[in-house]
Amino acid sequence: MDETFFGDPEYYARWAKAYDAMVGSALYNRIFWGTNPRHYAQFAARAIGSRRGPLLEVAVGTAQATATLHVASSRETTLVYMSAPMLALAGRSIARAAGGTLPDRISLECRDMLAATGNKRYDTILGLGLLHLVPDVPAVVAALGQQLAPNGTMYLGSLVKGSSRSNAYLGLLKNHGDIAVARTGAELFDQARAAELGPVRLTRRGAMAYLEIGG
Repeated sequence: MDETFFGDPEYYARWAKAYDAMVGSALYNRIFWGTNPRHYAQFAARAIGSRRGPLLEVAVGTAQATATLHVASSRETTLVYMSAPMLALAGRSIARAAGGTLPDRISLECRDMLAATGNKRYDTILGLGLLHLVPDVPAVVAALGQQLAPNGTMYLGSLVKGSSRSNAYLGLLKNHGDIAVARTGAELFDQARAAELGPVRLTRRGAMAYLEIGG
């Protein structure tokens, strides 16, 4: 399996600034999703602070929510995205947060997130705003799990059905091809469990669900 379900990997690179402005807007998040950008950062901080070993962040985008957190961490970190221009933006975001230079312990890999590099395994895998883009959650979670170290944990986020306003907007995004499936939190939980990678814990903030898998 590969991540071709994402479509054109350069699409978001062309609209990166507008997309970051929208996703980073407290007003947008409150109106449409009943949440706040700081919740994304809090979830990411929990993932990054959970262990000391190697960390993989997939579908990293421009690293808007995680740049400062990666700089503050001491972990060996790999950031993955299929779009080279978008990955370059992520690198610049982190370099700015670090005072001008990308820390040596942080590497950027332009590749399919489901294609493991050699025998590299990670104590933590982080994917913010990921699973609503995925048509087959069990298959993707299982594929990511092949890169997880024994007793490691995945931290994955997803939009889910919530208020009538959130559901209407999810429907619009689905019709436009911007998301794969609009799921309930219960459906997401069951599909994550079907990957059989260990315990699954789900928390919610409005229409955003946060999964911790394994550990």
